[in-house]
Amino acid sequence: MFKNLFHKNNNKQNNGEKSHVVVLKQTRPGECGGTDATRDTRAPRTITSDEMIFFSAGSALGRSASASNEDREDAEPLWFVSAFAAPAGGNTFVLLETSRGYAMYGQKDTVWALVRGNIFPLLTEFVRAHDLARDNGYHSRTHGLPEDFGGSVDIRYADGENISFSDNQTPVLSPEEGREMAKLFRKILAGEKSTLPDAEALKTIRFEEVRDSGGFTQAALTIGADGCGVNEKQACYDGSRVFESAKPVDKETVDAIKKNIVDTGLLAWAELPDNGYQLNENKKLTFEFVDGSAVEVRSGRQVPDQLRSGFFNIELEMTTKH
Repeated sequence: MFKNLFHKNNNKQNNGEKSHVVVLKQTRPGECGGTDATRDTRAPRTITSDEMIFFSAGSALGRSASASNEDREDAEPLWFVSAFAAPAGGNTFVLLETSRGYAMYGQKDTVWALVRGNIFPLLTEFVRAHDLARDNGYHSRTHGLPEDFGGSVDIRYADGENISFSDNQTPVLSPEEGREMAKLFRKILAGEKSTLPDAEALKTIRFEEVRDSGGFTQAALTIGADGCGVNEKQACYDGSRVFESAKPVDKETVDAIKKNIVDTGLLAWAELPDNGYQLNENKKLTFEFVDGSAVEVRSGRQVPDQLRSGFFNIELEMTTKH
């Protein structure tokens, strides 16, 4: 159900909405730096839907965050917070990233989990309590900044309503909102989690890419009892000739691949919704385990930016490095 709702919402967003966008600021041709800012006049400031299907919000909180000791759980106040939630079958993929040091130099703490059940009613209540639709439709980008001093919000609902605003120069959440969001997501992440297969029990990893041109790439990394592997690859680039290779993969590389799988939550991506972008190729990874079970993950899943490299890291090892 979640996946269908996500696509319904995503399609409605792309249905002629740009005609209602007003340009507030625009960089002059050839100008170094400058700000581009727009506002969607049709973006609602009040959301009526009770059925949220996607949540992503992140913001620097500015120096003002250090002025309050309220709700502080550590010695240092929050300087940055980012939170993500997407449906994954009957569960929810959740991520929280925080930083308690100055944005450019602070150490970020990132935690994710596949949480049991639907946690979106809690997020719906949070959005309404903090009136996060107040700046809906406003987007501003100042060119030449060394980092993102602001943030962005992207929240979607089953009926097609959404909340979307961003500013890379000014925080989009107040310090209080940032602290409350972090507290809520910590509570969610402390809840019951869905069990994922053990990466140490992997027997084979398969990669497959089918190109519109008729070409393809297939690779299979078979892991032995000693922790080493063999990567067998077949590739066809012109629709006719097939190139084959088989190369050994040392235990250190196999261990790095397993760590990447765990760190980026790849085994939890299987039921995440499609991100809505159509590419010229179709890629998938299939993870096979010693007990005979398997998990298939297709490319183009809706995953948080912090973990997005997980799929590509394995593709690179299996199709290019080996």
